[in-house]
Amino acid sequence: MIEERNKKFWKIIKKESISPVAFLVINPKNIFYLTSFKGEGILLLTPEQNYLITDGRYTEQAEQEARHCKIMVQPLKESDAQTISLTALLAELKIDELGFESDFLKVNKFLKYQQMLPQTKLLPFPDIIETIRMIKDQSEISLIQQAARIADQAFRETLGNLATGVSELTLANELNCCIRKNGAIKEAFDIIVTSGERGSLIHGEPSDKKITNDELIIIDFGAVFGGYHSDCTRTVMLSEGKANNQQEKLFNLVKEVQLKTLEQIKAGVLCDEIDKYAREKFSEKGYGDYFQHSLGHGVGLDIHELPRLSSYSNTILEPNMVVTIEPGLYVPGIGGARLEDTVVVTESGCDILTTLPKELMLSF
Repeated sequence: MIEERNKKFWKIIKKESISPVAFLVINPKNIFYLTSFKGEGILLLTPEQNYLITDGRYTEQAEQEARHCKIMVQPLKESDAQTISLTALLAELKIDELGFESDFLKVNKFLKYQQMLPQTKLLPFPDIIETIRMIKDQSEISLIQQAARIADQAFRETLGNLATGVSELTLANELNCCIRKNGAIKEAFDIIVTSGERGSLIHGEPSDKKITNDELIIIDFGAVFGGYHSDCTRTVMLSEGKANNQQEKLFNLVKEVQLKTLEQIKAGVLCDEIDKYAREKFSEKGYGDYFQHSLGHGVGLDIHELPRLSSYSNTILEPNMVVTIEPGLYVPGIGGARLEDTVVVTESGCDILTTLPKELMLSF
């Protein structure tokens, strides 16, 4: 698996107009993806051998996890030891062109590399490894699926205890706790709970506002399992509540658009076409101005990663991409509704990993 990922990397990099003889990986998620190493360090890729530069705190861990790499242990007592170790390694390997992750290398570190590596040409590359990560293998899909199961079960347990007078913050904290109790490493992101008029805050933080039985409640949550994320949103009301006409219209329209959009997901479709489809469905009912974010995003080692299902993405969906479909409407003075599922793209459709029901009144 690790060897295949590295082969894919060099296959892609060799198609670039400028192809470096070595590549520096700094993003910890990408280091993990290419080595299975979870500690701190940097990774130098070459076609013949990968080199993991770390320090003495991680020597044993690196030997256990990064079995496809040569481990280089930097001295802790030396100032800027990591850069010195990299410089020595590049000189030993006679590397004169070095690619790097331009989205992650800080300016001060780039300037230091320029100073310490005057004979090495530094070549920036955005999203090279992230492009490979878009297509998940079966082991990754299984981990995302397990993260989704954990989050689903935690939601069921938490919602069973929801009652009038519970605050948004209390609900979010209980869901956090349940997610970890059910086997997650942690929650996938800071859980969003907004109720009533606060539902129009698309990424509103949970507050001490008390939930009542006459308002929509948006709950956006996920879990991390084996390093991989899930993402799900449900909009509900308390079981003893009754939605008014505006609330029912808002929720039912979001549900209709989400279900119809899920039917459009399959390999070969452009991401911007999917986003446009959902946007047009809302516009047909006069709600186009109230859908104020992209339709979805990739999910994996990061909660937001490629591809982006947005109006400015011309990425073509491929089998085994894992993405979210999350249309929502947010009306100031009334509130909001959002439904979100994490799905795996297939040749003829998609497999939905988040399996919670999509009903306004839920009781577990």
